[in-house]
Amino acid sequence: MALDMFTRMMALEMGVYNIRVNSIAPAIFRSEITESLIQKESYKRVVSKIVPLRDFGKTNPAITSVVRYLNLHASEYVSGNIFIVDSGCSLTGVPIFSSL
Repeated sequence: MALDMFTRMMALEMGVYNIRVNSIAPAIFRSEITESLIQKESYKRVVSKIVPLRDFGKTNPAITSVVRYLNLHASEYVSGNIFIVDSGCSLTGVPIFSSL
């Protein structure tokens, strides 16, 4: 929440200098750091219940595609946005962990 507000405020203040400010809010992705967590059966069971796409994916292409877009000329009018990259797990209606 604080990072979201910071992103928006910086976009407002830096816009007069033609500087765009955006942020990326990622979920857990497959990586060397998370590999042991992702291999656990309990984790797989939770993911299958709460993540609409049923998988968190890998940082490439999930996050890198957003970064590439933000670097393109096509995003020149994009500022003050928070790009949520989480396989849909932040959508409303997702079950609470205690109900799993």
